[in-house]
Parts: sequence; C-alpha cells; structure tokens
Amino acid sequence: MDPLTQGVLGASLSQSASKKQHLVVAGVLGLLSGLAPDLDALIKSQSDPLLALEFHRQFTHSLFFIPIGSLICALVLHHLIAKRRGLSFKQSWLFCALGYGTHALLDACTKSKY
Repeated sequence: MDPLTQGVLGASLSQSASKKQHLVVAGVLGLLSGLAPDLDALIKSQSDPLLALEFHRQFTHSLFFIPIGSLICALVLHHLIAKRRGLSFKQSWLFCALGYGTHALLDACTKSKY
C-alpha cells in the first residue's frame, strides 16, 4: 500500500477517537504512527542487497507487534508533539496505537509487490 493511504487512514482513525480540541494532534500522531511500520525499509546491508526485501513486512507489520510499535511511537511523539498540546501519555498511546494498527491491517488486505 502507498504511504499516503497508510498515513491518512491512521490519521482519520485517530481523529475519530479524539475530542474536538485534540483533532489536529490526534491526526498528526495517527499519521506518523501509521507510517512508522515502514521504517523497516531503512534496514540496509552492504554485503546483502536483498536484506531490505527480507526484513520489510516482517515483525514491524505483525499484529502482535502493534502494542510494542505503538508504544515506541508514543514514547517519541508524546515528548515531541503531544505533551505541548496538553495530552496525557495514555491519550498519545491510544492515538499512536490506532494509527499503527491501521498499517498492519491495511497491508494484510493488500497484495505485496515483492
């Protein structure tokens, strides 16, 4: 699936669970968390050019990794974005979990290009 769809779906689901005054920050957290599982594409190796293809859509795209991946996103994004906007860490984690979870579910519904 293309990154734009992943991000927009993560943002829209996070916004659907937020209060009106937190719509923007919920959207940003959901958008960035919806894109986060594809950061495994940055795993590269000089000796093995196929390593990126082997690792993409592995553990970061697992349904069991959603709580862990969303916690990592929340730990980073809460201090960068959400804390300044008055969100609690629990709210930040919820928005990140909704955004992160959409990525794995959307990828499960689409055919891999590899």
